[in-house]
Amino acid sequence: MKREPPCMNSHTDGRGHTLETGEPVRVGGTVGVGSIPLPLSSPADIRRFRIEHALRAIEDALILLDGRPAEGVEISALERVRDDLAVVLRLAA
Repeated sequence: MKREPPCMNSHTDGRGHTLETGEPVRVGGTVGVGSIPLPLSSPADIRRFRIEHALRAIEDALILLDGRPAEGVEISALERVRDDLAVVLRLAA
């Protein structure tokens, strides 16, 4: 019977990943037995990845809210954030 590995919660503060104990987490390593090691990701690559996902999440929210009144949600604010994230991604490329 295969056991699941223990789960660790990670937190970030903008300077990299840390475990709840405050230990740094290495991004990269190997996947599976005998596979080739993955290169370590640079901090800029990690941040770019996170911004891309934030942009996708905002775009998804706008699609879900399209045509529906949403009490307490300012659509124009989401659109401004989406536009700003798109600019940041273009500048970071």
